[in-house]
Parts: sequence; structure tokens; C-alpha cells
Amino acid sequence: MARSGISRVKTGCITCKIRRIKCDEAHPACRRCVTTGRACDGYSTPSTASYSWAQLLRSSPTPSPAATHAAGELRALGFFREVVAPVLAGPLDGFFWTHLVIQFTHQEQAARHAVLAISSLYENLQQGFARLPLIEKNALAVKHYNEAIRQLRNTNSQEAVLLVCILFTCIDMLRGDCEGAVSHCRHGINMVAGNRVDSTVVRDQLLPAFYRMAIFPFFFGARPESFPEITTRHPHKPTTFWTIAEAQCSLDPLVLQVIRFVRSADEYRLGQWTNDEPGMMALRERVSLDTALDEWAKAFHAYQGQKSPQHDPNDMRTQIVERLLGMKWLVAKIWIDTCLSRGEMVYDLHLDKFRAIIELARQAEARRQALRDVRASPKFSFEMGFGPLLAFVVIKCRSLRLRVAALSLMKTLAYRRESLWENGTMIASGTRTIEVEHGLQGGLDIKQEASSDDEALPSEEQRIQDSITLNEEQTVTSHDGGIILQQRVAYLMRRPGESITVRDEWYSLAA
Repeated sequence: MARSGISRVKTGCITCKIRRIKCDEAHPACRRCVTTGRACDGYSTPSTASYSWAQLLRSSPTPSPAATHAAGELRALGFFREVVAPVLAGPLDGFFWTHLVIQFTHQEQAARHAVLAISSLYENLQQGFARLPLIEKNALAVKHYNEAIRQLRNTNSQEAVLLVCILFTCIDMLRGDCEGAVSHCRHGINMVAGNRVDSTVVRDQLLPAFYRMAIFPFFFGARPESFPEITTRHPHKPTTFWTIAEAQCSLDPLVLQVIRFVRSADEYRLGQWTNDEPGMMALRERVSLDTALDEWAKAFHAYQGQKSPQHDPNDMRTQIVERLLGMKWLVAKIWIDTCLSRGEMVYDLHLDKFRAIIELARQAEARRQALRDVRASPKFSFEMGFGPLLAFVVIKCRSLRLRVAALSLMKTLAYRRESLWENGTMIASGTRTIEVEHGLQGGLDIKQEASSDDEALPSEEQRIQDSITLNEEQTVTSHDGGIILQQRVAYLMRRPGESITVRDEWYSLAA
């Protein structure tokens, strides 16, 4: 039988420990020392090792809800700063997101809560995008979104209101809410147009962001006659560029003017052959925009050839942006040169530009491969990047070889979603467009068609002038028994001299 041991007291005041007597452990001085007239020397702090696990766990304070809440916000802000902000600009310079937005989260509660909503939505994106991911599925994002709206009513800062408007647009893009994103963009542009720009932050950072952001609505239902125009004059003119940022800030307003003109020409392009020809005012505006694009290109080529501390030709990231701007310029040139033509054969006159777009994209892809890092294949970019530009080649270039090359590059260069453009949907829609125009009954074989002859171009009546994605889906069973989700689309086509006809088609969406 084991011996019964004697329990020795290891706690107590220092004086009682020295005297080897039991201490009543009263604080701040034990009563035994006080009643006997001795000076109590107090208590030593025991090491952690002297406590049992039960004592440690029992004595650990439970974090208050406020402390837990603050820790969660700090984590979300850290996630935004380290993971989300660096990719939101896509291949473009990310200063707006990585510096300006971060700065405003420390100054404005509305910006802070909007960023927390963005961080939460981005983190919870699944491997693939839902067609319309809803914010209601993310209670934390809902909470911060509503709080950002509430806090915005308490600020008189023009800078804060405009910046948060951009953040709200980003939130709606992450949600897949097209109407909401366009509405917030419209609201922000109305504020820009209705106020004097007397702040360097607005002029140098926010205004350029609005010029870029104002482009996407015209691809998602906005019309130039009803969508507000940014009337504030932008400071960067296409004379001399010392940095890639200056070149970008000069091109974006120009591209915005071009797309507004192109959309205003849709009524003529898709109208009856008997409609009046464009007036002199429209023709002069087109010439003016075409000339401005040429002036920008001249200044841009001079920038690329210069040797200065601001221009490092060995900077891979700058080279990628240079190629993106070159592609955007080429697309704008094709737009402005074709938008007043009713026939689709006019695009064949620009095969050299389509080839140049593909070559620039290949160069960008080679440089991206050399820079492959943790930012590779992000889920979302607020900015329009390579995807929509390459999708334009897929849709409007009738060289099968170039179309297939553009499809392949979309799979490696484009983000999964850029602004409101979903790359998988653009690839699926573009693939079906190629199959219809080239009469590929067995479907598109990318490897086989990659070496196709440029001369085998579809006839005018085979070509699609425009398309409208309809709000209708269906599921079909594949040959191997799998389920395929398909989207309905209406193709607008016509024979020369005849009216538009509508051809209903379905294209398969990625699983």
C-alpha cells in the first residue's frame, strides 16, 4: 500500500515561507504577519510551470466579444492588405489599392467597413464563380456593407465619398450584381461631374480610377445618351510620357470617349440599310478620335524608346503593362475604324492589328511566366485586363488561327473575373461564336485549328454582327452521362442589304 504523504503548502507570503508556517494568504499583507507584528514581505509571482493546467485554464480570462470582434477586423484588414489589394488592379499599377485605399481605412470608417466587406467577399469565393454570388450568403459582408453606407452619411469629405463609391462598385462586382455596379459607377460619375476638382488626391488618384471604371458599363447595358459623362478635363495629354502611369492616364479617357462613340453608333450599325448615313458631326468626331489615338501612339512609342530613370526597359511588370496598353490602343483603333460600317467584312481590313494584338499578348504571357509568383491566377481583378481585349479578337477577327490563339491566351493571361467579365463565360461564348461562323458541326478542336489557313474566312451572311445573352439556362446530358449547363444567346445576323435576323443558340458553361 502506498504511503500517505504530507501535503506541503507551496504558496503564501515570503515571510511565512521563510518561517515555514501556514499563511492565510490575505492581500495585500497576510493577517498572520500583521497580528504578530511582523512585516509581511508580500508574495512572489510563481513561474508558469508551478501552475497546473487546470489552474492555468481556469485563470485565463475569456476574451470579450469586443476584443474578438476587433481581432477579426484586424485579420480581415491584414488579408486585404497582403492578399486582395495587390491583385485588384490586375496587371496595372496597384498604388490606388495598396496605398490610397489602405490609408483611407485609417481615416474614414466608411472606407474601413467597405474594405472589410471586400475582404470577406474575396476570401469566401469558391474555386469557381457562381453565376451570381449573393452578398446575403455572407453575413459579415452584409454587416460591413450596411455599416459603410451608414458611416458615409457622416462624412463631408469629397475624397472619402468618391473613394467609397469605387469600393461599393467593387463590392457589387464581387457579388456579380451588374445593375448595382453600374448604378454605383453612375452615382460616382455624377458626383465627379457636379463638383469642382480641387484636391490633388481626387485629381491624381480618384479621377483616373473613374475614367477606367466608366468603361465597363457600356458593355453591360449602359447607353451614352443616358449614362453621365466625365466632363472634368484630365491633366495628362498625349505629348510626352515619362512614366507608364502617365501613358495609362492619357489612354483611359481616350478609350472611354471611343467606346461612348461606338455605342452611339450602334443604332446606325445595326439599323436598316435604308437609314440615313451618319452626319458630318459624327464623321468629324470619329476623325478627331482617330487622330487623338495616333497622337497617343506617337508619344507612347517615344516613351518606350527613351532612356530615363523612370523607364527601366528591364522591368518585367512595366513591360507587361506596356503590352496591355498597346493591345487596348489597337482594339480602340479597330473600334473607331469599324463602328460606322454595317457589314462585318470591314474587320478583315484589320487583320494586321489582330495579329499585333496576339503578338503583344504572347509577349506579355512570356514575361508573366518569368515573373510567376504567389499573385498568379488570382480570382478577381477590379480592372479590365487582358481577357476582354482577347475576347474581342475571338469575336471580331475571322482568322480561325488567330481566334484559336486568342482563346488559348485567355486561359493563361486573363483573371477568372475582370470587372464584370467572367473569363469562363467569354471563352464558352467565343467558342460557340467560332463554331457557328466557321460551320464547325463537330465542335472546335483547338489543336487542329491552330494551323488553319487565314484565307478561309467566313462569308458575310455567316458572320454574327452582335449578340444578346438571354436570362435562360438549361441542362443537357453529355455523351459520357455528365450534366452540362448551357446558356441561351441570341445572335444578330443578316445578309447584305437585308434586315437583321435573330438566331437562337446555346453555349456550354464551364462546370
